[in-house]
Amino acid sequence: MDMLVVEDTRHAAPAARTDITGGWRKELQTIVDRHAGMRMNGNVASHRTRELTASVLFAVFGTLAGLGFKLQNPRNLGERHVEALVRHWHWQGRAVATMQNELSILRKFAGWIGKKNMVRGLTDYLPNVPKAQLNRTTIAAESKSWSENGINVDQKIAQADALNERFGLILRVGVAFGLRRKELIMLKPWKCDRGDYLAIYPNSGQKGGSRARMIPIENAYQRQVLDYVKARIPKGDSLGWKTTRRGKPATLAYNLQEYERRMHQIGITKGEVGVSGHGMRAEFAENAALTHPETPFVPPTLGGPSEQMPLEDLNQARAQISEMLGHSRTGATSSYYGHFQVRRAPGKLSDEQREARSARSRPAPRAVEMPTTAEARRDKAQERIGRRRTDALLDVRQMDLPLKDRVVIFRPQPPKSDKDC
Repeated sequence: MDMLVVEDTRHAAPAARTDITGGWRKELQTIVDRHAGMRMNGNVASHRTRELTASVLFAVFGTLAGLGFKLQNPRNLGERHVEALVRHWHWQGRAVATMQNELSILRKFAGWIGKKNMVRGLTDYLPNVPKAQLNRTTIAAESKSWSENGINVDQKIAQADALNERFGLILRVGVAFGLRRKELIMLKPWKCDRGDYLAIYPNSGQKGGSRARMIPIENAYQRQVLDYVKARIPKGDSLGWKTTRRGKPATLAYNLQEYERRMHQIGITKGEVGVSGHGMRAEFAENAALTHPETPFVPPTLGGPSEQMPLEDLNQARAQISEMLGHSRTGATSSYYGHFQVRRAPGKLSDEQREARSARSRPAPRAVEMPTTAEARRDKAQERIGRRRTDALLDVRQMDLPLKDRVVIFRPQPPKSDKDC
């Protein structure tokens, strides 16, 4: 019988690799090749989505093997396996967002193997965990910027310069313009500098679908950074690395890995300092709010209230910052500098609305049926009995009797029949 034991080790043991050329790995690869290229809505999946799906599924079945489940065929995945996985993930301390994302991929996989409704929600597998702890939120409760987390930005840029010149240039542009990781690597400073704006082209951001936008150059620091970078980058070159450390042509995948490796070298990891390279975007968002040319405001992560300016002006400024970050929704800025708690005053009601609400609050009239002659006589008899009982109780309250004495006050008489009347 398969057993789940998660108390012995924090990480599941690696699965035996005697079946690399066959077994569940070969069958899983066949299923992925057949289905991963298509999204649930029928659109073609990107290369990144296919890679992510495959990596999660292979990791899932490897974890199950380490937990003692001997699945020779991935199509035999059942509810107990999914439950064991979720319990193991939670015991490992994985983030709620990570568990939900991997459950989503498992739910998609279950549909591929004909078990569409097998994978349930996260709370169904962890009933003893408070639901509040399993709620996924993208609103920043605390600042994610480097400065607010005690990191000296200038010092980190100096460390990056000492490691690699290109990496130092990437950090400068990241802090000044708040670009995504992929946008930074693919940015061509000479081409994108438009004087008053920095042009960001599509297909250079997250998932290959960055929004084309123009980021205004609003302060001297941004202009100094661009001029400094252009003086050290040949015309036509991107900010990323052109060659690998071994001298071979560098791919985009290599650049992304090198970016993460360099971040680890200067100590920018969530494990060490609580923030990642993405904190440069939060830094930019907070600075953009504080230095907004028309309506500067203090963001919530820095203690700013919603009453610091009229709501219309505040929303307009937030929308402009959202566009600079590459988002179309104003609410997306909540992920970078928090969410304003806006208290709305109750709106005035017209006479028609007030009358409609009053009508809804009135109780609905109930139909009244006329009693029959026999029912009326029976009701009168019950009423006489009730009056006699009440009169007798009133008389007893006036007596001075011991509590233990039992007094028969009256014996109810049956109502008289029609013959006695």
